[in-house]
Amino acid sequence: MKKTVMLLFLVCFNMGFSQIGKLYLKNSKLIIGKENTYVYEPPKGTEIPDGAKVRVIYNDNFDFTGDGALLIKKAVGYEFALQVPDSIKYFVAAIVDGKKVVENNKNTGYDVFLNSSQADMGKCWAAKIEILNYASNSLASKLNLKLESSPAGILSEYNKMFVKYPKMKEGKSYENYLYIKEASNKEQTKNEMLAFAKKCEKKNSEDYLLVAARLYSRLKMTDENKLLEDKIKAKYPKGSFESSNFFFDFANHPDKTETYILERLNLYTSTFSNIPVMYKDYFYTSLMKIYLDNKDFEKLDQYEKLLSNKNKAAGLYNNYAWGLSGQDFVTPAKDIESAEKASKRSLDIIADLQKKAPFPEDLQGTHDMYADTYALILYKLNRFEEAFQYQDKIYQMGDFGPDGKERYAVYMEKVKGLEVTKKYIEDELSKGTNSRVLLAQLEAIYGKLNLSLDSFKVIKAKSIEAANASAKAAIVKKYGSTDAINFSLKNLEGKVINLSDLKGKVVVLDFWATWCGPCKASFPAMQELVTKYKDKNVEFLFVNTWEKGKENETTEKVTNFINDKKYSFNVVFDYDDAITAKYKIEGIPTKILIDKNGSVVTFGSSEEDLIHLIDEQLSM
Repeated sequence: MKKTVMLLFLVCFNMGFSQIGKLYLKNSKLIIGKENTYVYEPPKGTEIPDGAKVRVIYNDNFDFTGDGALLIKKAVGYEFALQVPDSIKYFVAAIVDGKKVVENNKNTGYDVFLNSSQADMGKCWAAKIEILNYASNSLASKLNLKLESSPAGILSEYNKMFVKYPKMKEGKSYENYLYIKEASNKEQTKNEMLAFAKKCEKKNSEDYLLVAARLYSRLKMTDENKLLEDKIKAKYPKGSFESSNFFFDFANHPDKTETYILERLNLYTSTFSNIPVMYKDYFYTSLMKIYLDNKDFEKLDQYEKLLSNKNKAAGLYNNYAWGLSGQDFVTPAKDIESAEKASKRSLDIIADLQKKAPFPEDLQGTHDMYADTYALILYKLNRFEEAFQYQDKIYQMGDFGPDGKERYAVYMEKVKGLEVTKKYIEDELSKGTNSRVLLAQLEAIYGKLNLSLDSFKVIKAKSIEAANASAKAAIVKKYGSTDAINFSLKNLEGKVINLSDLKGKVVVLDFWATWCGPCKASFPAMQELVTKYKDKNVEFLFVNTWEKGKENETTEKVTNFINDKKYSFNVVFDYDDAITAKYKIEGIPTKILIDKNGSVVTFGSSEEDLIHLIDEQLSM
């Protein structure tokens, strides 16, 4: 009996083992700086569709875009060729077919360690933990991995690494370990930080001196931090620290003229070596903004070609075009011809990037956003059929928010007529789309078709009831209740604003930052709202957040911006981003509407929808 049980165990073990897939380097030695061939052996019984690709994610200076390659069928499994940046020590992989993940090693992914020697394995492991820590969203969304990425899980992975590779406690990755550990055991970690800072200081290389300086800053040891930074400046006048200081001084300069940018760019490139690509791109895009304003398309083309990340050029063109377009149907366009030219260029760049990208679907959302801009511009050029075609493609992709649906309905009415548009809006409202703008258009259509407004009122009542219920459920899920989270923040005049003191008023919170292009693009429309409701029972609070620099620097920067633009905004400062975190803001701009009783009504409304929502609240 025992033999039978043992035999059964061995059979099950072998069968289970045979189900495990493999992904590994074909040759025993990695060739750095070259394309390498990898082998993928799928688990037994797994169907791999024709045209499937391997998708990999790695950390390229905190860019987790990764790469991919087509799988080539071989006698044993599949092969693919891939060249990763020289600095990469690790990547994680899964097999995909378009957006669908076909096989991902039972939701754990395939680990590939790119070690040139066994002594390098500790660094490979540290690279894996970095991805787990910083790219958990990418791992989940792109590879469908289900990995433990909580702080406790990350600390556990670090501790396993330190047991196997004790020397890693001497390396730079130990700094990140300490930062994560600090959250759970602040007092003990302070001592460890200080001890590690002193060790790093003794190593006396720029990299380790910078680690020590950061740790002293974290420990609020300002004198030690200052002495060390001065030492780094003196010892490495052309090092990475001074390079970064030069760049950030430039980035924070308030008046970037063409002459100033070119002078600083020439000085920067002649003084420092190994300049990060993203820094150079920032200089080029700063120049491109000026050439866009001057409509100097010849120089624009020159610097666009120098950009390593063409997506930045596309974003620049789209933001410029969106600003000129008027951004809605009511506001007149400033320069519709230049807007059309820039918007079309943004779409052409993205289309070209999609042709070259291993996963063009990753750029589809960006393409659709820029196509939405272009459609509005075409509409204002009276090219209604083209506007509708662009918006219809986005609609068919299912990539619409409420504001996109609102624009789609306007184009539809021009091209398809009242009856088709009426049916579309009613269908959207019945699905729970929360848009007072669509309701207003539907009411107008009922009037144009001489239909009973009583029928419309029934639809409106049901729609608002369903939309409010849906919005309330989403807000409760997000915050636990609809109660607005109270805060006390200083405004531009230094006065403390307490949200709780504003009960009895309708309140709009607008989270923004000076570096945020979409935030600034929305401000002319927001100024119109502030002016419109100036003498009404409405309070707008523009919550400045996610700024870099010290409090006094942020205050000065924001004050200069608001004064230069002549906005009459009540700006409040979330210097430490604590309120932004409590409101679970994931991107800016984000607008939150709070009713007179202090309850959150909506999260993420458009400027146009806010008008209807505010009026609705004021009428209650």
